[in-house]
Amino acid sequence: MKLIYQLGRLDANMEQQNFKIADDNGNGWSAELSSLFLKKYFQEKENTEVKAILLYPVSLPFNTMLLSESSKLDEKCKQEIEKIWENEDIYLNNPYDFFENYFPYAKEKDDIKIIHSIGNYLYGKGKENQKEIRFDSFYSDIVLEIFLDMLKRYLENKNLASEIYVDISSGHNIYISAMLEALGHFATFTNLRHWVDKSKRPKLFIAICDPILPGNKNVYNVYIEEQRFVVFFESPLTLGDIEKIRKISFISSKLKDNTLEILKRFLLVFSAIKNNTPLYLFDTDSIVDESDEVYELLFQIIEYIHGKLTESYTSSPKLDKNLCVKTINTLGFYLGVIDAINAFKILPYEPKKGVSIKDIKEKTKKLYNIFGLANNSDILEVELDKLEKTDKNTISNGYQIGELVNWQTYKQERICYQYQKNKGNMQRNFFCSLRP
Repeated sequence: MKLIYQLGRLDANMEQQNFKIADDNGNGWSAELSSLFLKKYFQEKENTEVKAILLYPVSLPFNTMLLSESSKLDEKCKQEIEKIWENEDIYLNNPYDFFENYFPYAKEKDDIKIIHSIGNYLYGKGKENQKEIRFDSFYSDIVLEIFLDMLKRYLENKNLASEIYVDISSGHNIYISAMLEALGHFATFTNLRHWVDKSKRPKLFIAICDPILPGNKNVYNVYIEEQRFVVFFESPLTLGDIEKIRKISFISSKLKDNTLEILKRFLLVFSAIKNNTPLYLFDTDSIVDESDEVYELLFQIIEYIHGKLTESYTSSPKLDKNLCVKTINTLGFYLGVIDAINAFKILPYEPKKGVSIKDIKEKTKKLYNIFGLANNSDILEVELDKLEKTDKNTISNGYQIGELVNWQTYKQERICYQYQKNKGNMQRNFFCSLRP
């Protein structure tokens, strides 16, 4: 499935335009927006499911030109705009009502999303009736609401969206910048989310058409460019961010506590992999959350942030965008790590049996390879080679780690041995992640 995003239009001239794909000699189609043309194009050429989502800034009806004598808007739409001008509060309480019931344009769209606006807007019939409305919103909140919309649609469609298009043909303004930034955050989430099967990472594209000139009947070319984003095995979240979440006052205590607990467990799992202490993943006392639990928390956070953003359309709450994005992307990352742990069957060892060095080597190296941690694989190989040379009498049951005799004494002696052997250059202790 393909998802296409574009800013919707509401101006005095809503005429259709003719579009075609650049470098494609096939016939074009007419549409009010290039995104709606793209929908037709993909449906006809590729016979695939396509959904076009239009973003409407809440300020669109507040434009003096909409009811001017030269306006070519539908009469029913004009009448409703006049009502909006007479009583702004009714519209602002539910702006979806106007665009869903009194806006006879862009019928080919699949859904809409109302987003916040910024600044002052003049409206009214004639100079004597002119009024001004101000929207006290923040760019960061607009980025968040677009990002969350992309994320919700992607997750609700069970990751089946294979391609995402952001059409920036509507002009160069804050909304275009917000769309592009939101796309970058979405790319980070999906890349961190899918490591085992990277084909599940959707392809991302930017679309833009030739400048549209009023009264020009030319065929406008639409250009499509694929965007590529790279991620590394690095945690979006730090311990400092955890403390910020702890201090947030407007979030419910239950949701906050659950978020903090799961994020802490993620950091432990992440650190075990990043810092090459894989025994933590095999430890019976270690906790790796189930995917369903993380998904549930992710949806709760998305819904909570969405609720805060839509409390008012005249202003926005100025949420901590970076912290929100980091938290969401970290949960996506955790889901990707859980997938890998499950795929390679990294399970807690049975206390009476322990875990074999062979299992540690084979499973952990697969984990490192998929995360691009080549250096960790090399270090692990060296340490396991050293471990295999250790006196078998030190470890019960041959090369099994689990039933170590007098663990604390062994650990201390081993550290001292390495310390003396290397004349003060203490080497990293492979056993440090397991408790006695």
